[in-house]
Amino acid sequence: MAAEIAPQLHGPMGPKNAHLKPQAIRECTQQAGQYGSVYIVDVEQRRADRIIVWGSVTDSQQRRRTFECHFTTRLGRFKLGEYLPAR
Repeated sequence: MAAEIAPQLHGPMGPKNAHLKPQAIRECTQQAGQYGSVYIVDVEQRRADRIIVWGSVTDSQQRRRTFECHFTTRLGRFKLGEYLPAR
């Protein structure tokens, strides 16, 4: 029964977008850049139609936050994390 439900958990898949990886990085970097200097940590093709970009931003007071950015054929969800403790 779990095998019957599993495809529904991920939702409908859109068109393959691996060729849009450079665009995903650019748009996610631009979005994150509103909060400070951007450092990209990882980029993953999560599904055939979803690219996720993870990184951090450092603001003018040298405070750092993480971000997660979802991209399909355009920027989808952008989530900014809490401030990280200073090293």
